[in-house]
Amino acid sequence: MKPYTIKKIGLEDYPKCGVIWDMAACPYTHTFVAQIEAGNREVYILTVNGAYIAECDLVYDNPEYGTIPGKRLYLSRLIVKKDERGRGYGKAISQYVLNVAAEKGFLEIALGVNCDNTAAVGLYKSLGFTVYEKAEDKDGLFYRMEKRLCANPKN
Repeated sequence: MKPYTIKKIGLEDYPKCGVIWDMAACPYTHTFVAQIEAGNREVYILTVNGAYIAECDLVYDNPEYGTIPGKRLYLSRLIVKKDERGRGYGKAISQYVLNVAAEKGFLEIALGVNCDNTAAVGLYKSLGFTVYEKAEDKDGLFYRMEKRLCANPKN
């Protein structure tokens, strides 16, 4: 794995994530932008020599995602650029975001992942997530997973 940097970005830099995933084709991009504008979504990116390689987001308040204000937040949009996959970047940015969530005092983090995305399911399990439900929505079957973060909340 090449040396990398992980940082939080704002709305002004968010369009640059289009090199990681097709923002124009994604039906949820407008929702993500609205969440960023409202301060309800934080976007973290992993860069190598300044190039955007991976994205991972935290969503704070969205009952549809299983969040509980001050207790459980949601890990969203873990995406690694296709030609950079298999190099450990997904695990690196996930661990970073999990540490951010724990430092903010959250006790739990949840996520949803397509059942057929075996690589992602394996990654999440290696990070300590467990499946608590199998569900279906308009995009297909998915697992709801969660992880306990810390025993002593800061807030």
